[in-house]
Amino acid sequence: MAQPHLEVARSVIETSFRLRHHSIAGASAFRRDMDQSRKAIQASRELLKRLGQRHREDVAHGWEDADAAPVAVSAFDADIIRKVFHDLVLETGVPECQWRELATSLVHEFTGCERIEAGLVDWIIGSSYQLVWSR
Repeated sequence: MAQPHLEVARSVIETSFRLRHHSIAGASAFRRDMDQSRKAIQASRELLKRLGQRHREDVAHGWEDADAAPVAVSAFDADIIRKVFHDLVLETGVPECQWRELATSLVHEFTGCERIEAGLVDWIIGSSYQLVWSR
């Protein structure tokens, strides 16, 4: 009679050990995924900063006056900013109510200009709705 109880106890101990092991492995995988996401976001921001710096240097060579004129963003540059924005939204899960602020800060980070065209921000955000809803 004691033998079945002993087997049940062993089974319970073994099951709890497996569950604990899976829980630890799951937490470890989550941490790895979060680290990878953080690295991807950091790499995107660094790329955007480098491209923005190069763009500002190119623009600075063409302008002689220190007037705060708006900075032109090419279609290629806008597409890069949009891609970085998409990656950030998907990787971090930024709520929709913060998208405009995020897009504006990315454009500002790229151009270094305080005056940002609302149409550019709308285009960046508008294309993201399709991306997020398609997932």
